[in-house]
Amino acid sequence: MRLSKHKIEYLSDKILKMIQEHPEIHIISNLDLVARAAFDSIYENLMVEQEIDDEVENLLSQNYNEIRAMEMDVGALRNKMKRELARKKNFTL
Repeated sequence: MRLSKHKIEYLSDKILKMIQEHPEIHIISNLDLVARAAFDSIYENLMVEQEIDDEVENLLSQNYNEIRAMEMDVGALRNKMKRELARKKNFTL
């Protein structure tokens, strides 16, 4: 999933607002630090997912002729490879 910087900032602000509205959580200061931590976490996850996507595309291109010869469903193969690579990296999609 690709998100713009603006969308990540929007989501970070929404997360901060949800935290502030939670009755058992009281943030006294450094609200910008909490929002920045949410932003960094979302951004880092997107970068890991992008690395996985790039690896999948590289593997598909390396094996294009074999995939084509076997008339495999490229979309299904892409999804399966992505899930497997994510599992190996202990990453939840």
